[in-house]
Amino acid sequence: MIPVTYVINLAASTARWRDMQPLLSAMQLPNCIRFEAIEGAALTAMDLAALEAEGQLISSSGDFDAKCRLGEIGCALSHRGVLADIVRRRLPSALILEDDIELDGEAAAWPDRFARGFADLPDGWELWYLYRCFDIEHRVRRLSPRTIVPWTPQGGAAYAVTLAGAQKLLAALTPVTSAVDRIYAPLVQSRVVSAYAASPMLIQPGAHPSVINRDNPSKQWVENGVNRPPEYWPEAYLEHLGEAIPPPLAPESSRSTLWQSLVNRARRLVRRSS
Repeated sequence: MIPVTYVINLAASTARWRDMQPLLSAMQLPNCIRFEAIEGAALTAMDLAALEAEGQLISSSGDFDAKCRLGEIGCALSHRGVLADIVRRRLPSALILEDDIELDGEAAAWPDRFARGFADLPDGWELWYLYRCFDIEHRVRRLSPRTIVPWTPQGGAAYAVTLAGAQKLLAALTPVTSAVDRIYAPLVQSRVVSAYAASPMLIQPGAHPSVINRDNPSKQWVENGVNRPPEYWPEAYLEHLGEAIPPPLAPESSRSTLWQSLVNRARRLVRRSS
């Protein structure tokens, strides 16, 4: 199983850390480490310049949401710090959690669901999403009743990595150029990182207001500060994404009729040429 669990938590967010304790107990995960997050809102122009000089942050504006740029930077740098620690310690695998999550389903059944999902992962897995959002439903591929191959998942609230996966994600975050989940998504789609996802999900967003999106009115998935986006993009967005839903397969009777029509046409052409 996974030997270490990191929980990303701001030093000032003591209430969130306290609220995580019953959840971590129910999860029955070993070696939980409180990893101090970087508070993006507190980063000064001098701090940003230093991060750019160190090669941790892109020197231009990057691909951040202008309405929550500092929050996305702090979040991405926090995940980068966890990945760097995993690589430094040469951990075979680790689970990474943000501090505002809830268990999906009954708490008593969760450890068994986690174990079964983990057992589904093939040799060579590198990234396992316990939570994701804004994926594209008709693109995912199901491996089992518990596990899928995701397409372009968003969300970094809960995922596991192997050492090889951590190394690849750390390289992609050096320097940080965008929100952490937007950096991961193309690596998943291209299979540069061997990624899988729990489906049904094992983790859901929690009830605390989002630190990043709390004051971002452009995010329609945020209600009273709580950010709970859908698992898959709503159909109305698919055309804009270039992902229109493919037409359904014709019924078997229609396919048979079409095939018979083609056969009859071929026979008529043969008769005419003879």
